[in-house]
Amino acid sequence: MGPSKRSAGPKDDIAANAAPPHGTPLPNASLPAAPLPGAPAPATPLSAAPPMAPRPRATSTQRVYSPGGCGCALLMAPVVAAGIGLAALSLGLAFLALIALIAAIVLTVREIKRTRSGAGARTGFVIAATVLYALSLPYLGLFSWFWFVD
Repeated sequence: MGPSKRSAGPKDDIAANAAPPHGTPLPNASLPAAPLPGAPAPATPLSAAPPMAPRPRATSTQRVYSPGGCGCALLMAPVVAAGIGLAALSLGLAFLALIALIAAIVLTVREIKRTRSGAGARTGFVIAATVLYALSLPYLGLFSWFWFVD
């Protein structure tokens, strides 16, 4: 088998193929056995650890890409989306409340002009204007408070 694309030369490829996986120690028959308790110390010093095989290189499929952090932006995405949705909903309701307030003002002005000309007030228009005021003014007040003051 020839050198891989990632290796610097054929020596790296041979070493990677000959090495056992995960850095396990190579068996070595020439290592002395552990000394028995109370036995005299050997004349030659023992090596500290058995030789380790080089670890195989990680392939690109084993690497995990992380943009950094814990991914909090992904965890907060539904919360941000819900906040944007609630803001759009409150803006839409404020627009409808503003239209209702304009309609109530138009009805009031027309009824005042009609009663000044000598005709009687129509009860249905008065009730409609009152309901429109009652629906639009409290919402517009709260909307203004939360959006502009708080």
